[in-house]
Amino acid sequence: MLHAVRVSLPWLGAAWLTACGTPPAASPDGLGAPPFDAAVDAAPDAMIDAPDASPFDAPPGIADLQFITSEMTNSVVVTNDLFRDGDCEVLEGCVGAPGSRTLVRFDTVSANRGTADVFVGVPPPPGESNDVFQWSPCHMHHHVKNYASYELRDASGSVVLTARKQSFCLEDGEQIQPGIPATGYSCARQGITRGWADVYSRYLPCQWIDVTGLPSGNYTLHIVVNPLRLIPESNYNNNDFSVTVQF
Repeated sequence: MLHAVRVSLPWLGAAWLTACGTPPAASPDGLGAPPFDAAVDAAPDAMIDAPDASPFDAPPGIADLQFITSEMTNSVVVTNDLFRDGDCEVLEGCVGAPGSRTLVRFDTVSANRGTADVFVGVPPPPGESNDVFQWSPCHMHHHVKNYASYELRDASGSVVLTARKQSFCLEDGEQIQPGIPATGYSCARQGITRGWADVYSRYLPCQWIDVTGLPSGNYTLHIVVNPLRLIPESNYNNNDFSVTVQF
């Protein structure tokens, strides 16, 4: 029989990871982010979709975050978008400046292939932030801090641009393991059930890297989930995704 495992983390407060059933209630403090197609070729290491090899190879009671590479590789598009001075994307630094911007957009699909849920927590009241959630006064919702990082690298491997996942919430968006019901995570109670994935579309605000002004050529988009390793996982070596992008 699997039992709930409580893990105390500096950024989650009293955070719960449970291998079966619904996580316990949150603590009182609320603790526990028309286009044209780019020429995209998957990097060699991105072609191996680790989740398909062994669905649940984690020890009991530990989450394992992995990207669904088959859904992300062909999601990359390049768009030209116009932004005004008062747009949230300008105010929050998702683009370099107002005006016409060239954006590399992409889906982020992060699955929990472990044997425990990832329970991030309940956001604080509107207008408040904490170690886990950052309140956006412009978008009027909370972002999850430090969930995923985005880099654009040039042909030499040097990082030329960075960004981050501006998540509305972490929730059960796609079932990736049959027979496992969703715990029911949502924007009000955030997490990812084991056997489910959080899906963040390329057409949501700030789900891009602003490449305006960069020379045309081949680049590598590199994404890491849980980059600071703040969420306990059975394996941190399967948290990367890379794909070649041309613009």
